[in-house]
Amino acid sequence: MLFHHYTFILLFLPCLIIGYIISNRYSNKSVHLLLIFSSLFFYGYHNLYHILLILFSISVNFHIGNLMIKDEKLNNLKLTIGIFFNIFLLSLFKYLNFLITNLNFIPGINISVKEIELPLAISFFTFQQIAYLVDLRKGSIKSTDFSKYTLFVVFFPQLIAGPIVRFQQIIKQFNKVKTMIKPEHILTGFCLFSFGLFKKHYFADGVKPLADSLYNIVDSGVIPSIAEAWIGTIAFGLQIYFDFSGYSDMAIGLALMLGIFLPLNFNSPYKAYSVVDFWKRWHITLSEFLRDYLYFPLGGNRKGISRGIINAMIVMILGGLWHGASWTFIAWGIYHGVLIGVTHLIRNFTHCKQGIFKTLLKLTFFNRFTTFFLISIGWVFFRSENFQQSSIIIQSMCGFNGIDLSRSLESTWISELMRFEGFLPSQELDITLLPVIPIMLLVILFMPNTNQLFKLNPSKFFSVIPSKLLLFISGILFFFSIKIALEDTVYEFLYFQF
Repeated sequence: MLFHHYTFILLFLPCLIIGYIISNRYSNKSVHLLLIFSSLFFYGYHNLYHILLILFSISVNFHIGNLMIKDEKLNNLKLTIGIFFNIFLLSLFKYLNFLITNLNFIPGINISVKEIELPLAISFFTFQQIAYLVDLRKGSIKSTDFSKYTLFVVFFPQLIAGPIVRFQQIIKQFNKVKTMIKPEHILTGFCLFSFGLFKKHYFADGVKPLADSLYNIVDSGVIPSIAEAWIGTIAFGLQIYFDFSGYSDMAIGLALMLGIFLPLNFNSPYKAYSVVDFWKRWHITLSEFLRDYLYFPLGGNRKGISRGIINAMIVMILGGLWHGASWTFIAWGIYHGVLIGVTHLIRNFTHCKQGIFKTLLKLTFFNRFTTFFLISIGWVFFRSENFQQSSIIIQSMCGFNGIDLSRSLESTWISELMRFEGFLPSQELDITLLPVIPIMLLVILFMPNTNQLFKLNPSKFFSVIPSKLLLFISGILFFFSIKIALEDTVYEFLYFQF
């Protein structure tokens, strides 16, 4: 089920809220059961098989955790078994065909590749349960029961695409869920949901045709010009930005309407002044998971900057592979690993030196522009289906394939304004959406984000009643978004595929 589809907004959500209000009159247990069954219905709406898989995963992880709680002997072994189980399950569905395809390049090996449907959210609930077992081994978690553990995994606002929630972040809220429902939480949640819904329908899906057209013309054999390559790449950067930002707002807003604070997962990443800062703002909970459960155990940077860079590279490669079973995702991870390593080297160098390098690091605009430029190049690997696509587009971005704008400029109002005639005889990119790009960039770079607008403070489980102006704007955004949702032409969130 999709957050931005009319069946969710007009049927599932109202029924859940009514049931939530009724169950709140009884006990926390009744609320937990309502949320569990609602979440499982939400998860298995299109495929009941997915419910069986996630319940199997939950059952195995819970019982391994229970064994660790009841008897601490051999807990390291139990933890190893638990991690192996989760990675095996993830690899079976997500990476098996990728492995077979690459093995088939070896002479004499010809293993048939079988079509395996990737279960929704398997990457997310796998990481979430690995974190649970590790934290339990550390002593951060003492005990729980099966219903609370199940709710921790399947809670529908965060199930499909995050945020990746840790057990100790949410269990206290589940224990007192009856007292968490407050008017300010409901109103703030509705506003967040409305803003996220609008971002998805009008910004992310609105710019999607421009981003897709770049890859469509490459697939058709047409070589894009430098302008087309950059326009299409920036368009995809905006698409995935608003797609994930919109999802994060909707997820946090939905949970807040139920009195639950989820951790923030998105904080204006295009305002970052370095690639390291970008990863503190983009998919925050994934970055924190990779840092706490992989980077730090590998040694972090405690053994020197060189070891720290190697560890960062390992983390980013695995982070790229987590996003998808493809060499382009691995290349994207390597690219970001290199950028993070270079960032640390520059910081180490400028810490010891004076001069132009140290001055440049103090220039906020320069740093933000440079970071946006580098991140945009990385999106080519992320979006490309193969290296042929990515190499053609990056060559064009570097100016090796011409500098013309699209021929479609001839048929737009821009051509009349700028008096372009016959300037673009050989290009294909439809850039009728081009005027929206600077508008979207201005929104991203200069407007406050929703965390700031609604003064969210998940660490203190605190929100304030939104102003009348914000409530009015949210109502308008919700109304126009519903009109799009009713057309039944909505697109999935990009992170659903991970």
